[in-house]
Amino acid sequence: MLMDLRRLSYFLAVADQGSFTGAAMALHVSQPALSLAVKELEADLGARLLHRPARPITLTPAGEALLGPARQALRDIDSGRAAVAAVLGLEAGSLSLCCLPTLAADPLAEMIGRFRQAHPGVLIDLAAPEDTAELLELVRNGRCELGIAGNEHLDDLVCQVVATQRLVAILPPGSPALPVPLSLGHLAGTPLVTTPVGTSSRGLLEDGFARAGVTPTVAVVTAQRDAVLPLVLAGAGAALVPEPLAVVAHQLGAVVGWPDPPLIREVGLLHRRGPLAPAAQRFLQLAAA
Repeated sequence: MLMDLRRLSYFLAVADQGSFTGAAMALHVSQPALSLAVKELEADLGARLLHRPARPITLTPAGEALLGPARQALRDIDSGRAAVAAVLGLEAGSLSLCCLPTLAADPLAEMIGRFRQAHPGVLIDLAAPEDTAELLELVRNGRCELGIAGNEHLDDLVCQVVATQRLVAILPPGSPALPVPLSLGHLAGTPLVTTPVGTSSRGLLEDGFARAGVTPTVAVVTAQRDAVLPLVLAGAGAALVPEPLAVVAHQLGAVVGWPDPPLIREVGLLHRRGPLAPAAQRFLQLAAA
């Protein structure tokens, strides 16, 4: 078999870029050389891997079947290199992560900071999927070695709980003080600023209101999570946000209340089954600590 790493990397580049031109530019090789290498790989395997007339280029069923193993093969090589680096104290290498937007500031930022302080030579590549489904696909297809999401119970992925996140109510400046303890029933009828249906934070909000026996009054739906706090401060409605953001909101004049019973979600680090590269293993250890 001549299915060498170079040909696999060329195939993956075409799959990721959706064109031979984009892949050649990304790899800094000539397009004819790249096209020839992919054709040689197809000849070795006895199967077409790409629908070439399509724009962008798409994978055939055989290409889809090769995608995950090809990524894993290249990752195994990287793991071998990283294993040598691990002997030297993780002085080099890279680590690919993906994280839900609502978990990027808390708790991921602290995890990355702790890891970088311990291993400043390791490059962190952080992807930002829009939702849990996209994050799981990034982990499953090998684009990211670790994913930070809620505590997911899945047969094909391992999930280790490493943190918890509490949601806190914030209301526009000048709103009446919230009772202590705060029942979500108190917020019945209060206009809310939320993320779209299907997002993890929206699901947690809906579950909390359901347990309180009330229906939330949604006033603004935004996929731009960075806009939630400005919208609340501008008087568009109330919101349930992670506790560190609520502290910032309070400093900016928002009225803050801690729901009781608390709205808590577990944060998990997800990865494919099997051994992790040394950098990923170390990141998992530090996050769990």
